[in-house]
Amino acid sequence: MQYYIRLLFVVFIASQTQAQRLYRFNDNGKTATKEFDLVDTKLNLSFNFNDQTVNGEAWITLSPHFKSTNKLQLDAKKMNIYEVKKGNQTLKFYNTGTKLNIDLPKVYTKNDTLTLYIKYRGNPNKVESEGGIAITDDKGLYFINPKGEDASKPTEIWTQGEPEQNSVWFPTIDKPNQKSTQEIILTVPDKFVTLSNGKLISQKKNEDGTRTDHWKQTLPHAPYLFFVGVGDFAVIKQTWRGKEVNFYVEPSYKDTAEELFKNTSKMLTFFSDITGVEYPWDKYSQMIVRDYVSGAMENTGAVIHAEQAMLSKGELSERNTWESTIAHELFHHWFGDLVTTESWANITVNESFANYSEYLWLYHQYGKDRADEHMDKDRGQYMNPNALQENYEKHLVRYNYSKKDDVFDVVSYNKGGMILHMLRNYLGDDIFFAGLKLYLEKNKFKSAEAQQLRLAFEEVSGEDLVWFFSQWYYSNGHPKLKVSYENDLLSDKVKVKITQSGKEFDFPVTITVYDGDNTKQEYKVFVDGKEKIFEFPFKKEPKLVKVNSDHVLLAEIIEPELTTEQLIYQYQHANHYVDKMSSLELLKDKQDDKDVFKLFEEAIKDPYETIQAYALENINLAGSYAKRRTISKITELAKDKNPNVAAAAISTLGKLLDKKYLSIFIQGIDNISPKVKGNSLLAMYYIDKDRAQKYAEGLSVNIKNYIYVPLLKIYLEQRKPEQVTFVAKYLLTGMYLIQDEKLKKNFEDAFDWVAATDNEEAIQIMVDDFVEKGLRYRKYNFNYECIRVLRKVIAKQQEVNHPNKNAILSILEQGVKKLAIE
Repeated sequence: MQYYIRLLFVVFIASQTQAQRLYRFNDNGKTATKEFDLVDTKLNLSFNFNDQTVNGEAWITLSPHFKSTNKLQLDAKKMNIYEVKKGNQTLKFYNTGTKLNIDLPKVYTKNDTLTLYIKYRGNPNKVESEGGIAITDDKGLYFINPKGEDASKPTEIWTQGEPEQNSVWFPTIDKPNQKSTQEIILTVPDKFVTLSNGKLISQKKNEDGTRTDHWKQTLPHAPYLFFVGVGDFAVIKQTWRGKEVNFYVEPSYKDTAEELFKNTSKMLTFFSDITGVEYPWDKYSQMIVRDYVSGAMENTGAVIHAEQAMLSKGELSERNTWESTIAHELFHHWFGDLVTTESWANITVNESFANYSEYLWLYHQYGKDRADEHMDKDRGQYMNPNALQENYEKHLVRYNYSKKDDVFDVVSYNKGGMILHMLRNYLGDDIFFAGLKLYLEKNKFKSAEAQQLRLAFEEVSGEDLVWFFSQWYYSNGHPKLKVSYENDLLSDKVKVKITQSGKEFDFPVTITVYDGDNTKQEYKVFVDGKEKIFEFPFKKEPKLVKVNSDHVLLAEIIEPELTTEQLIYQYQHANHYVDKMSSLELLKDKQDDKDVFKLFEEAIKDPYETIQAYALENINLAGSYAKRRTISKITELAKDKNPNVAAAAISTLGKLLDKKYLSIFIQGIDNISPKVKGNSLLAMYYIDKDRAQKYAEGLSVNIKNYIYVPLLKIYLEQRKPEQVTFVAKYLLTGMYLIQDEKLKKNFEDAFDWVAATDNEEAIQIMVDDFVEKGLRYRKYNFNYECIRVLRKVIAKQQEVNHPNKNAILSILEQGVKKLAIE
């Protein structure tokens, strides 16, 4: 599962962050007791689009786990159960609304296997949604635009089973420590395509205009991984080592989808190679759907992606920002699908590996800088000051959560991935990947917990790793360090003192000493106390000393502030993405210093695009006459093949307000890249407003949506009546999502203009956006924030007089009612 939280507003929620107590008998995270073991599940399904229900027949094959019994309980949420049979014998049952309790015809032992037939109806809209951070809704089965009333949206059906919601659409033992083979027979309108787990073994057209598709998977997997997708999809077909690799997308996106998913087969090869376990499943398909309740989900051989995956060709020309998600879901087919967490408390054995696979893939395909940048963003999300204390208190293996969805967070994902990175660096690649292979081979098609992972690494390495797992898996927090340095010129040694505050950890860390003669020495040391002092020899007095120089250790580190000279040296010699970017960030306001400006001149030619673009966007060209040579270089970079570099260069040239660069901006507007196009339009606007306005008016709606930020900057300045609809569409985005503080202020200043408009269409578009985002993030009480803003719009409308006033007030009041959900 991959999740995304897009809102950047700060929500203050009282958090229960007390330290985890001892594992208790009644903890939510307790592994489900196995009274029966699933063996096989066969489903025959048809769908009622009008009332959004599913008609189902289920044949459930299972065996008592150990104890003999004549009772069976299945999960069946909000179902109508019509009949339960064993062969021809009708059985008594009691349906509680969440559980189906069945009286079996006799006492069955662990040596028996029985198959039950259940006729039922699934009612997903009767499920009371709770949702969480990663999965914002939990109906299990979703009908999208079922009656075709929304012309902007296709009709689709799709399922979301994690954590335990597939029991909304079929009766099962809905626990992660169960495994079952499956058959799913789907009867749908003939115009629709279907996707499920396993292979499509037959299709039959029916006389009533429907078609019956029969899918079958012969390898067992957990119930939450069962999947059904139905809709009008174009299917792009490829193969990998004789297995189907297919992509299911909206027909209009077919020409772009191959570019989006182009590295899938390479990933299959790479992950098979590094794990030593070849991809085991029948096929690998990926489907993009509308209105998905998360980011993506690793349904076995039938991955589902949210519509945000549908990047344009222009966006893909800049960077495939969805590629890490594609890798994440694929790697789950080893860690999550092949070997599954036995409890949600141990979700780390699924999600931490999927998170770390993103780093592994990016390093393999694009190099160290790209991977380090990605991990730095992960670290930043975990270390977010607004949630750091709450994150600090959470255990990676977490038994006493309030509800299952709570464990799908930056601790299980980001922190878990960084812990694996630390373990890999401690053990070394050979042992680490051999340990992964052993873990997978020993536990394949079964469930496991973090202890089995530890035992696999110990068996391969021959080393006791309880110390590592005790502090990183079964405890909370991370090291908080204070570092100081002292150069002893008499003994030619540098003393490095590392002091831990608060909770003590034992950990390895890399210290690099950069000698005065521009050589460096790396030292691997181990910290196992409150305070530790290390001494390292030098030939010339060190110019720089870096603790955690490889940025492997997850820790908060307070160290002496670096001088300007040291920051310049760090950029030029440390050679890690984090160090180079940190130097530029700390020096960008000091470019009056000639050496700092020279550094930025150097950085605009950095081999890594993110650093190069940052330097271009922040280089100070004040006194530009004296910097003609630098501007000439930037002019050349404005034509760079890399659109991220070109866009940054164009943005910088635009700040010069010089018409001699107009031809570059005109050429940039025709570029496929939204960044290049948008920056060119904005740069043009500040030197030739009329020409820029004509270009903007000629852009299609889709292009305008891709470059909405520069357009908003123009529209918020002009405030023409015909622009209010576009601005209203992004009012909420501008107030809460955009990180550009100046643009945020522009939105705040323009609020009265938008709020007082007589444009019904603009208000309707704005209200629809408020309702959609407010309900999506109501877990954070954002619906109430949206209500507050809409109330301000209502107050403004009540102050003005125009013919559409009553109609607009009605639209606003309807929006408030939709948001006012308890």
